[in-house]
Amino acid sequence: MSTAKSSPALQGASPLASALLTPIAGTLHEVGSLVLFLKLILRTALTTSGNTPAVLEQILSICQRSLATVTFAGTFVGAIIVLQFNAVLLVYDAQIFLGGLNTSAIVREIGPLMITFILAGKIGAFTAAELGTMRVTEQIDAVECLGTNPVQYLVLPRFLGIVISSLILLALGIMISMVGSTFVATVLCGMNPLQYMSTITRFVGGWTLFCGAAKSFVYGVIVGGVACHKGYTARGGARGVGTAVTQAALYMSLFVILANYFTSNALNWIYDFLAAALGWVNG
Repeated sequence: MSTAKSSPALQGASPLASALLTPIAGTLHEVGSLVLFLKLILRTALTTSGNTPAVLEQILSICQRSLATVTFAGTFVGAIIVLQFNAVLLVYDAQIFLGGLNTSAIVREIGPLMITFILAGKIGAFTAAELGTMRVTEQIDAVECLGTNPVQYLVLPRFLGIVISSLILLALGIMISMVGSTFVATVLCGMNPLQYMSTITRFVGGWTLFCGAAKSFVYGVIVGGVACHKGYTARGGARGVGTAVTQAALYMSLFVILANYFTSNALNWIYDFLAAALGWVNG
């Protein structure tokens, strides 16, 4: 934000215009910095080797720390969505579609967002604090002095661990949500479990699964990129680490919400294009 405030383009603006433009300029600055940092990570991933053990270690650690939260959240999110859909479908005597609509909503939208916000709040903040502490205590500088690439050694495993774990946790969260929603539909909504599951395949197909996985991948890149970037560039001692964690939490949430809008529109456009060009229609 400080870059936007000191920008010469905003110094002559009125207080109202400055108040409106400063957050926008700060956000655009963060987007540009994140893109350059992701480019650095990608170049490091393509030009180095021997990263697999460290990445697997991060995946295992992230999944272990997130398992209980994903289980708890997935169960109740599935139950809540069932109750909301059921209240509407009963009005139109269409309860038979409850299982399909609920599962489609979880796979396409609720699941990726739920997993992402869990990762952002639990793993993203931890990663930003961890790398920030390494930066302000000069541990990263020490790694550089030893001739080791700190991006390869410290950043790349954490980034790939978050991205890959988001897909693993998405699959787990969806299965748990289906179990929770089926239980609630049976106990509270009076549906037979087989009746509830009978319409799932009508609403959830290969394209639906692809949409959920694509969104989860994009969100994972955002969470991993922002967390690693803010931690890696932290300055100013303990206060700087706190600032980095706060900014990481803010920008992870903001960028994920923006990405949700753009990815939804992009996937809808791709689906319409495929349907028109190939005559392909698949849920």
